[in-house]
Amino acid sequence: MSAGRLRTAFASRWFKVLLSIALLALLLSRTDVGEMRAALAAAHLSWLALALVAFTLSQFASAYRWALLARAVGFAPPFGRICIYYFSGMYLNLFGPGTVAGDIGRALFLAGGQRRALALTTVVAHRAIGFVVLVWITAVAVAVLPDQPLPGAFRWLGALAIPATIAAWLWGPRWIARLLPRTNNYRVMVERDLAPYWHDRRLLIVSILLALIAQAIQIVGQIFIADALGMRLPWTFFLVVVPLISIVGTLPFSLQGIGVREAGYWFYLARIGVQREAALAFGLLSSAVVLLSGLTGLPAFLMLRQEKAFTAAEAEDAEVTQRGRAPERLAQPTSEADRVPR
Repeated sequence: MSAGRLRTAFASRWFKVLLSIALLALLLSRTDVGEMRAALAAAHLSWLALALVAFTLSQFASAYRWALLARAVGFAPPFGRICIYYFSGMYLNLFGPGTVAGDIGRALFLAGGQRRALALTTVVAHRAIGFVVLVWITAVAVAVLPDQPLPGAFRWLGALAIPATIAAWLWGPRWIARLLPRTNNYRVMVERDLAPYWHDRRLLIVSILLALIAQAIQIVGQIFIADALGMRLPWTFFLVVVPLISIVGTLPFSLQGIGVREAGYWFYLARIGVQREAALAFGLLSSAVVLLSGLTGLPAFLMLRQEKAFTAAEAEDAEVTQRGRAPERLAQPTSEADRVPR
């Protein structure tokens, strides 16, 4: 198989689905399925409901952060509208690898047919800030919690993570842009349209704080899932492992991180003495909460579809009306001779 076909195969949706299925099958083959099912059956639904509420609330903080980033570069929809776009993207994520489908959908909703490239950069910036904050949480936890069973390479990466991400954000895109001609569209967008992302300190600080709030709420949601299973995990686990697995789960390697998330929890929890059956149950419930939180975006998506259908119907009615009036205009006299009665 050629390199191009190989890349296409890896990028396809079916590859992600098969990878998720293969990872789950591997984990199940090395786990007592009966004990895992017993752990799932004993889970307290009230804690799982609280976990779902926590994940959903965190999305409002993320939506507000995206609204700030969008307004900074000229988009001005009200926050309610931004929430509709954001939650619609959450629903679309259920049908694509990683968060790609939802991110593209949000950009198209925000653009409304205009300035699509700029709208996409707001989504990328929103995603990048969330990624950076996850890296910072993990880096700080790794640095201040040396008792965690992590490879030594992780500690070196943790020490370098914060300065590296700050440098990459502030100077990376602008250095790349300077390699291009002054009239290049990418350079113009980076140096002019996206200037607030590099120079507006208040925007950056508030965006980072909102990302920290969103991630903290999601970590609390993971604590609720552990409580639902009756697991008493050390608080250091949630600071170190949950952000790390969240990073891997958002990458477009699998379908919504299914399989990857379970494998991460299965591997790490086993290292701190948790039985594999309970560890896999924790991963499965985490994926279930993520998927259910995505379904909360269905009403917003249906609202946008209804609006689009209504707009299309109005345009069709206007076109039909216009066509109906055309013969009348053609039948009117077009010259002075035609206006003289005979």
